Amino acid sequence: MPTLFIHSGLHKTGTTSLQKALHDNRAVLARQGLLYPETGVPENPAHWGHHDLAYALRDPEAGPAIWHQLRQEADTAGHDRVVVSSEELGLLPFPKMPGPKPYRIIAEAFDGWEIRLICYLRPQAEMITSTYNHHVKAVGEHGHILDFIGRIAGRLDYQHYLNVAASGLGEGAIRVRRYQKAQMVEGDIISDMAAQIGLDLRKGFKRPPAPLNPGLTPAGLEAMLEANRRLEGQPEALRAERQRILARHRAPAFQQHDLLGPDVRRAIAALYRQKNRHVARRFLKEDADLFAPEPHGAPVG
Repeated sequence: MPTLFIHSGLHKTGTTSLQKALHDNRAVLARQGLLYPETGVPENPAHWGHHDLAYALRDPEAGPAIWHQLRQEADTAGHDRVVVSSEELGLLPFPKMPGPKPYRIIAEAFDGWEIRLICYLRPQAEMITSTYNHHVKAVGEHGHILDFIGRIAGRLDYQHYLNVAASGLGEGAIRVRRYQKAQMVEGDIISDMAAQIGLDLRKGFKRPPAPLNPGLTPAGLEAMLEANRRLEGQPEALRAERQRILARHRAPAFQQHDLLGPDVRRAIAALYRQKNRHVARRFLKEDADLFAPEPHGAPVG
């Protein structure tokens, strides 16, 4: 049976580097029977994921149309495996199509196919700090991280997200992966995803020369916060200052920042522990905590 792999992120789990790698190696994937489609990739040259597939699921008419267009591309290509990737799919469902409806649209478009939704999760405290780092770096965030938490709280309930997806696609379609270095194949998102989709990286696959969308060092974060506050309302000046700060304060891969403090981190872990255990029991068949502490830090990019 042909298989549609839907990589739905989440945000801040190495998605940009993964999408660039898959996009640039389309020919390599095709030789191994994998299609990384054109349908759904925006015309922006800096976008390599299928974000338009996600955005269309805001609209009851546009949603079915683009997913049937994807099916047509898949049928024409004739490969037995199709992989699409967008962290925006991790934000489903959107208000105009609540509950499992968007997933049922996908299931209808790919009737007769096996569907696997692959979702990478990371501890909520890490997700908060990494997302905050990104919003400071790229979106102009200039508030305190504790104020920021309330604005992204909806993204942190992994149990709810996966339960809704399972109600639309079926529990057997859900593949949960942990975005922790010790939990991924070779400690790497590209290697881990390749294992999920049956891609042999030894057969001509070329990785990006460096991780994309890096974070900021602690000093860079402070500098960017100050620039966001000082240059609010001056987009051109802020853009130039961002580039200067990024050039000087780019964080290396897997560097961990302590922006919350141990007490807040423990409180966040306690808040989501039972929900995370539900995820582990239902989707991993593990009666244990979803996330185990890592001895060598955690990814921030």
